[in-house]
Amino acid sequence: MSVASLVRQAALDAIGRLDLAPVAAAAAALAPRVRAGALLHVLGSGHSQLLSLEGFYRAGGPAWVAPLLDDRLSAGGGVSVTRHERSSGLGAELVARLDPGAALLVVSSSGRNAVPVEAAASARAAGLLTIAITSRAPGNRLADAAEHVLDSRMPPGDASVTVGGTRMAPVSTIAGAVLLHGLLAETEAILGGGSVLVSNNVEGGDARNAALIERYPHLAGRPRGTA
Repeated sequence: MSVASLVRQAALDAIGRLDLAPVAAAAAALAPRVRAGALLHVLGSGHSQLLSLEGFYRAGGPAWVAPLLDDRLSAGGGVSVTRHERSSGLGAELVARLDPGAALLVVSSSGRNAVPVEAAASARAAGLLTIAITSRAPGNRLADAAEHVLDSRMPPGDASVTVGGTRMAPVSTIAGAVLLHGLLAETEAILGGGSVLVSNNVEGGDARNAALIERYPHLAGRPRGTA
């Protein structure tokens, strides 16, 4: 079997291990907030930030998702990200921007760094609904800070196959994307599916999305209450 085949099997195994019951419970808690007009903000640092963007303004995704981004936490920053995500205070700083009625999804495979843990704790204390996508491995602190935990069940270090004596091919993004889209779809199923964006390249797509952008101005980079 080729190494690429081993990576594919590792990804399929990772998806197969997921427990989706907590996804349904989190969606049941999230739906009333969204129905009342709240957004789901998604925070991740380093490569976990990929999932912050995964559900935002996406064909087949809901309009009520908003990434909580900070350049200091971007994977493009390389080694500097490690320093920032371990810094105390930044997580609380980011959460201070959010409405207390909102919801926050924090993504962190290890759940050990200061930013995700402090963000979840600060958000919960401020009255936000808090959800985490993380792995309940030893040393994880994020799982204790969030109300709802979607366990990615990743091994320590994340990587899935051995190449030349070194572990490679992390699959946390794949498992995390399944949990993320499962949460979004379960929530929209409760809400009736009326807030789902479609591709602008299908018939009627522009018009449908324009109505949702008017309803959710953050999709156009505008704060609520502005024209």
